[in-house]
Amino acid sequence: MDTVGRGAVGATALAWANPSTGSAGVIEQIDASNDGPDGCRGFVTSRQSLDGMTRFNGVACPSGDSWKLAGQ
Repeated sequence: MDTVGRGAVGATALAWANPSTGSAGVIEQIDASNDGPDGCRGFVTSRQSLDGMTRFNGVACPSGDSWKLAGQ
C-alpha cells in the first residue's frame, strides 16, 4: 500500500511486489476523488499470484508511517 501513498495521482503505471507472499502487480490508477481529510486514496491494481491474474479496486489510507487497505 505504500506504493499507492507515494504514487502520483492519475493514470500512472507503478509496479509493486510483495516478497513475503510472492504476489506482484501494477497499480494502474490512483484516484484523487477519494483524497480527503483522512488522506485515503482510491486505486486500481492488477495482482499476479499463484492463483492467476486478478484486478482489484481498493482504498488505501495512511496508518502511521505506512499505508493500509481501508477496513483492515
